[in-house]
Amino acid sequence: MFFNQRDRHEQMAKIDPRDTDGDGVVSPQEAAAYIQDYMANASPEERQEILKDYIGGMSPEQRQQMGDAIVKSPANPVQRVNHDDPGDLADAYARTAQAPRQEDGKSPLESAFSEGGMLSSPLVKAGLVGLAGMIGSKLLRGR
Repeated sequence: MFFNQRDRHEQMAKIDPRDTDGDGVVSPQEAAAYIQDYMANASPEERQEILKDYIGGMSPEQRQQMGDAIVKSPANPVQRVNHDDPGDLADAYARTAQAPRQEDGKSPLESAFSEGGMLSSPLVKAGLVGLAGMIGSKLLRGR
């Protein structure tokens, strides 16, 4: 079960979210897969809590960019999001992360963060890896 994968959580907890030079420690795609696993296994309350913490640390411009990218991505089910409402943005992110895998085997979240995807900028990828680190740290602390 996902919550019992201590090695994986430790790996994610040690991530430096500023590491965007592709040194192979944890790729954004690996972080996206980890986040998708978390979203699939966490309770709705846990998902909302971690996402609100994550989104609460973003600037209004970052929230707008994320909301716009989520809506524009053809790979996810979200059609509209209010980036000024952290709860709505957290819900949109969670729904994107929980959407079924596509024909290529990737989740909509993985596709959005992959090369050429809607969220493929280095800053956004660093944020994704940072979220994986937050989740890993939270799980190691016993939630």
